[in-house]
Amino acid sequence: MMPMPEKPDTWVIVFMWLSQHSQTIWAAFLSLCMTVLRVFYTGGTWKDALIEGPMCVLLSLSIIWGFELMGLSPSLAQPVGIWVGFLGVKKVAHWADRIAESKFPKSDSAP
Repeated sequence: MMPMPEKPDTWVIVFMWLSQHSQTIWAAFLSLCMTVLRVFYTGGTWKDALIEGPMCVLLSLSIIWGFELMGLSPSLAQPVGIWVGFLGVKKVAHWADRIAESKFPKSDSAP
């Protein structure tokens, strides 16, 4: 087993990184918790929770990072994480499909 690093600089770097990304980490954790609770509340199994939980976390992170690219406040991370976890991947995907179809309608003519 490897010993813990003795350099205090290592811990400073780790804690600085954690403090800079604490809102995103907290949002991912809240998304995972909400997803697991919703899956069990609706009668799902551990397998369902283990599949949908990480999917909701990744979806939440992509939305949060998109908000950051648009210059929106990082304090939006927690509500985004909770709502994505509550709605679930299927509902968010359905909304995304509807928006994409309205913006980019499918061509009816085949080549």
